[in-house]
Order: sequence, then structure tokens, then C-alpha cells
Amino acid sequence: MVTFLSLITVVSWGTWIPLAQAAPGVPHRTRILYVTAGNIVFAGAALAVAGGHLAWGWRSFLLPVAGGVVWTLGNYSAFRAAEAIGLARAAGSWTPLNIIVAFMWGAALFGELAGLSGARFAMLGGALVLVVTGVLVIVRSQDTRLADAPPPGASVPRRAGQHRHGLLWAAAAGVLWGSYFVPAQSAGMTAQVSNFPLAVGMLAGGLALVLTGGEPVRLPAAGAAANLAAGFLFGIGNLALLGLVSRVGTGVGFTIGQLSLLVNASIGIWLFKVPPPGSRAAKLATAGILIAGTGGVLIGALR
Repeated sequence: MVTFLSLITVVSWGTWIPLAQAAPGVPHRTRILYVTAGNIVFAGAALAVAGGHLAWGWRSFLLPVAGGVVWTLGNYSAFRAAEAIGLARAAGSWTPLNIIVAFMWGAALFGELAGLSGARFAMLGGALVLVVTGVLVIVRSQDTRLADAPPPGASVPRRAGQHRHGLLWAAAAGVLWGSYFVPAQSAGMTAQVSNFPLAVGMLAGGLALVLTGGEPVRLPAAGAAANLAAGFLFGIGNLALLGLVSRVGTGVGFTIGQLSLLVNASIGIWLFKVPPPGSRAAKLATAGILIAGTGGVLIGALR
């Protein structure tokens, strides 16, 4: 079951972003709204199929709702970081921080590292180094020359300030995305039950972003369908992640989830030809995929 949930999480999370990006020109806030709408449709369907019943207490409902809002704020922070310093630098900053924060929550709240022997702890540390190294190789393989180039006439102090603000936004995304599922996990409910209030919080956060951003809400049919389907895919991965962390722990489960970047990078190379197959950037990304994948396999084997 752990292997199955891991594969579902990685494949779903690795494909929902390319699907959402299949509809170009959609504003970030509007995209988040449609994705969260698709996610809540899936969460409601999963709850109905499982025959679960919602509990309306602060811990069983309101805490997961708050976690959903945290996820949406993490998305907003991520695209602000990408706008400021480029996607490669931003993702290279927030992804390792995601993993570290998740492990910190697991150790502090759930005592997940207490039972590890010295040898297993060392192996886990080595596997984490492989995952983080592979992720950094993947994101650094992207061509960031245009994203990192300063605007014409921009002064050095302005560029330094933009870089600093971008790193702060990336750090916020790392902390928020490494934390959003913890309230749902601590609620002590089944994954199908805790996932629905989590989805409610995500949708509420998406609505708040759109209402405060002044961006268009209506999309053409193709754009709406692509982003709703992307949200449905994200919801599948999110539900699988909740089931995964309940079995292997917060830090290990979320680290496995981050391996979705391997799928995302592979789709970029072989489907969208970005970077082109055979290029230096593609070879570098492939090396990163192999390095991070090896670390992920080792982490899974330790549990």
C-alpha cells in the first residue's frame, strides 16, 4: 500500500502543473481558484464514495481548513518568488526547505525520529542529501538567463532588493508548503474525511486571492476545463499524500511527495521539449532525476 500511495502521489503531483499550464495566459490567482475548485470536487466525491462523515469540531474541521488556507498562501508566495528571482532559483530555495520543515514537524509533533537507530538515522540523512542534491540539480538545469537578467536601466541596489525579496517569498513558500498538511494529519481522522475541510480551506484561500487581486474569474471553456482537471489531479495526489504520511510519517511522506518534481521535469523534457532532449540542460536534469530518485528509493526502503 505504501508503494501504491507513493506512486499515486508522485505521478499526480508531477502532472497537474503541466496540465494547468496547457492553457496559457491564465493569471496566477485565477489558475489557483480553478485548481482549488477541481480539488474540492474530487475531495467531496472521495468522501461520498468512502461513506465518511464530517466532524465539525475545531480540531477535526477548522484546523484542516486553516491548513488549506496555508497551502493557498504557499502558492501565492511561490509565484511571487518566481516572478522576482526566476523559477529555478525559487524552486531551488523552497523545495529543500519544504523537506526540512516537514521533518521538523514530524519530529516535534509526532516523535517520528525518536525510534531510529544510529545506523538508520545516518542512512536517512544520506538519502535526504541525495534527494535535495538531485532536486537542486534539476532546478539548476533550467535556463535562467532571461529570468535572471535585470530589467533595462535597473540599478544594482534595486536588483539586490528584488533578489532579497524573492528569497523571502521562496522561504515563505517553503515553510507554508512544508506545513499545510500537518493540521489535517493531527486531526486524527481518516484521509478522506480530513481531506475535505483541507480542500474547503484551499478554495476559500483561492477565492480571497481572486477577490483581492482584480483578475478575471471567467475563463474560456478549454482553459477552465484544463485547470479544473489539474485540480482534480492535485486532489488525487493530496489524498494519497495524507494516506502516505499516516503510514510512514510526516517527513518521509512529504519527501516522497517532492519526488513529483522528477515526473514534472521528465514531462518538460520529453513532451514539451523544454529543455530539448539531448541538450546539456536535459542531461543535467536527467542526472538530477536519477540522483533524487535513488534517494527517494532509499527513504522508502528505510520505512
